[in-house]
Amino acid sequence: MIKAPSSSPMAFAAAAAALVFVSAWGGADATIESTCRVAAAGDRRVDVAFCTRQFLAFNGAADADDWGLAKTAALVGISLGDDAIFDLTHGKLFPPPADKKAEAAMDVCVKAYDQVGLAFAKTSDELRSRRCAPAKEQVARVAALVQRCDAGLAKVGLASPLPKYSADCLQTAIIAIAITNLIK
Repeated sequence: MIKAPSSSPMAFAAAAAALVFVSAWGGADATIESTCRVAAAGDRRVDVAFCTRQFLAFNGAADADDWGLAKTAALVGISLGDDAIFDLTHGKLFPPPADKKAEAAMDVCVKAYDQVGLAFAKTSDELRSRRCAPAKEQVARVAALVQRCDAGLAKVGLASPLPKYSADCLQTAIIAIAITNLIK
């Protein structure tokens, strides 16, 4: 489940071109932003700016309806979980653990974020089958999994190196549930 984030110049150029096209077109931005606003009206925890940014950056989201955006949120969550694992296991966030307790705490984080990715993957599977209630149950697990990592690190006196991943995973889970609630 570990993957390297794609950062090739060609991928960046393609993403930038797509963003320029979508921004110039305006229609997709309005559809995505309006969906994010409606989701926020149903759940005040939805950050409309974050929601809009995440979807505009994801290929294919511009043409998606509510169901497609809910599935896209799940895919974004899978990517966030994978990226957190990659950064944890490749020393991107902090140096290798100094002792067995710190090593065990880091292992808890890797396992927790693996489960975060799995929860989002199961959410995606449920949404593909148009089973909204089980999808929301799966994605609701994300908060506890993220907290498991942070609590394990705090127990051994380490600050979480993952505050952005934690916040982004939680916000993505909130968005996934809020948009799933919009599906008729």
